[in-house]
Amino acid sequence: MMRFPRSLLPLAAAMMITPVHADDTGLDGLRAELARQKSLIAAQQQQLDALAGSLEKQQAPSASATHVGFYGEVHYNAFREEDPVIGKSNFHAHRAVILLSHEFADNLHFYSEVEFEGAPDSSDIETELEQLFIDWKINPALSLNIGQFLLPVGLMNESHEPNVFYGVERNPVEEKIIPATWWEKGVMARFLPADGVAVDLAVHNGLRGDVAGLGGADGLREFRQEFGGSRAQDMGYTLRVKYQRIQGLELGATIQRQDNINDRATATDHAPATLLEAHADWQVSDFRLRALLARWAIDGNMAKALGADRMEGGYLEPSWKVTAQTGVFARYNRWNTAANAIGQKDEAQVNVGLNYWVHPQVVLKADIQSTNRPGGQGDGFNLGAGLSF
Repeated sequence: MMRFPRSLLPLAAAMMITPVHADDTGLDGLRAELARQKSLIAAQQQQLDALAGSLEKQQAPSASATHVGFYGEVHYNAFREEDPVIGKSNFHAHRAVILLSHEFADNLHFYSEVEFEGAPDSSDIETELEQLFIDWKINPALSLNIGQFLLPVGLMNESHEPNVFYGVERNPVEEKIIPATWWEKGVMARFLPADGVAVDLAVHNGLRGDVAGLGGADGLREFRQEFGGSRAQDMGYTLRVKYQRIQGLELGATIQRQDNINDRATATDHAPATLLEAHADWQVSDFRLRALLARWAIDGNMAKALGADRMEGGYLEPSWKVTAQTGVFARYNRWNTAANAIGQKDEAQVNVGLNYWVHPQVVLKADIQSTNRPGGQGDGFNLGAGLSF
């Protein structure tokens, strides 16, 4: 029996599978058709993937549309003389604020803030809902805020995270005269008539308190109705114009009118009130200068009898960013919660200190404080740590 050499077996197998005279033209055409079909299938798959993704977005909100934020601060205050309320020195967790927002669409957002605040003279925690509103951009030049929002007044009321301002404590003028942080419930329209120009017009519930208690150290702070039910028969109207057309410069002015801030609302002692506020914030390179003036005019027999029919205050704050992480500042504050009362002197306070930003959103603070109170009351120093994200 004749046998093939093993070395010829692969050649024989190849000759059996592929005829020597095969036509390569049909094979090339088949390869081309297969490639075309593969390309069509890939394109169809891309279309199906895009359709599936679109359906998923319509059926369920994207997790990235919901955002959670936070800001908080811890303070240490030390005084030269014993403070009658909080003693000579004090540590306290001043505030912790949780922010929750959601983007329903490019022109429709929801914002909220829940604040837990601790007073330096108490271990109790005060809980407040600072904001709860819908921001609806009707067109590029007009938007509406509906719900509970921060009023457009001053430099600090709308922007008060601890890493964005100098000093451990917020300035006393905006706290006691304006009074920040100040939020109300209603509707606010924001107009952008030109680049760098914004006009805010808000209709909201007003302040409400016992006018017989005016003239105290806290000014109108206790007149804020805050969260929950708010009497709305006496409304407030706020108009703010802000100019930012020059690089590094912000100029703003607010006028607010309230029908009656008296809690008793008697026919013989209504207390209409008008607030005027103006401010400037100017930054050139590493130098910054902030200035603010605010004044209340309150009608009514009781306010006039107490000399609290005029409340006013102002401050001037130069600062300098020495390095990318370190800044120094000085702030002169002057205010009076009963400016027409006989013998009532203006209160004055000077703070000088520095901020050190461990991170742009994490700051350490220290400042020295001096007042014009008798006996050195209020003189001392403050330390603080704050953050936001």
